[in-house]
Amino acid sequence: MNLTAVAERTAPRSLSLVPRPDQPERWLAHHEPVSFDEAASAVLDAHRADGERSDVPVVDLRSWAFGSSDGESMELLRVPFPGRDPGRPLALRELAFSQLCGRLGAPAGYVRDLPSKLQMACLNWGLAQHRSPALLRLSGGEVRALLSDRYAAVDDEALLEMVSDCLDRSGFRDDVVVRATSVGPHTLMRITIPSEGTAVKVGDVIEHGIDIGNSELGLRSGQVTPVTYRLVCTNGMRAWRSESALRLRHIGDPARLHDQLRDAIPVAFAEARGQLELWRRSVEVLIDNALEEVESLRGLGFSKGEVAAVGQHLLPAESSAVSIEEALAGRRVAAFDVANTITASARERSSVAARLLGEEVGHRYLSRRVA
Repeated sequence: MNLTAVAERTAPRSLSLVPRPDQPERWLAHHEPVSFDEAASAVLDAHRADGERSDVPVVDLRSWAFGSSDGESMELLRVPFPGRDPGRPLALRELAFSQLCGRLGAPAGYVRDLPSKLQMACLNWGLAQHRSPALLRLSGGEVRALLSDRYAAVDDEALLEMVSDCLDRSGFRDDVVVRATSVGPHTLMRITIPSEGTAVKVGDVIEHGIDIGNSELGLRSGQVTPVTYRLVCTNGMRAWRSESALRLRHIGDPARLHDQLRDAIPVAFAEARGQLELWRRSVEVLIDNALEEVESLRGLGFSKGEVAAVGQHLLPAESSAVSIEEALAGRRVAAFDVANTITASARERSSVAARLLGEEVGHRYLSRRVA
């Protein structure tokens, strides 16, 4: 059977077919903290707004074709074998298209720019050679992810129910609030304990807590990560490389995952509480040359542009210097200030993943400088 012919139910134009957008990524900083239940409801509301969730098991990828019914959108279509209802085409989202290309060994960026008929020819040839099962995760009839049939997703609703139960059992439920929530291809909830906040300076309170993270789309495991959160500027800092930061593989065993969470959550809270001492000590650690200190961040993985962004945040308000270098050279600063400018600059990054990476660099810097 000619799969390209099947895909061309209505002949598309020669322009490239394009994927549909993924669920919008949003970071919500709750300046007035919300309860865990309120934050969980907001996450699930965002899912419902994105479209009804469902899964389609695929027995053999060779029974599907890549094409378009409108001449514009990338779609997966069932090959109409005798006696098989092809149903309606399923539009591919950005992530699902990339995952399909990865499964077939095709470079997604290259395929994206090809004319539509060449896109179909390349991907349908790959599908015809790929004898394997798969799992399509849908939202509103669009494919949001294409995963292995062995992938046992822990969806946000189930994970948040487990976290809620673990907070109850560990005695934290009445003490915690949610300071930030992220929705989109990744979900994150930043939970802190206001009653245990510490003033590292007069009027400058830092709370400790945990990040609960998850992805339903095969992008990363679930996570429980110790964090600190500065109230003055809503800067967060994550101890991502900590031994207590738990990665929860999607293994399809809810009982085991529940047990892991029950152990990990109190341990992560305890470790985050210990990080407050780093902040207290950082106020007393003075650095003689702010410019050299900022430039040393390249050794922690920051790019030239990211180093410049940190330097910009570190500039004194009254500075009349013609350049960042001139303003920072020989200037004395506290490690506390440098760490905060790192996490402040992280807030300006283009994606949630990049923001969290910047926060993790802030923790590595503080640990190196103060511990």
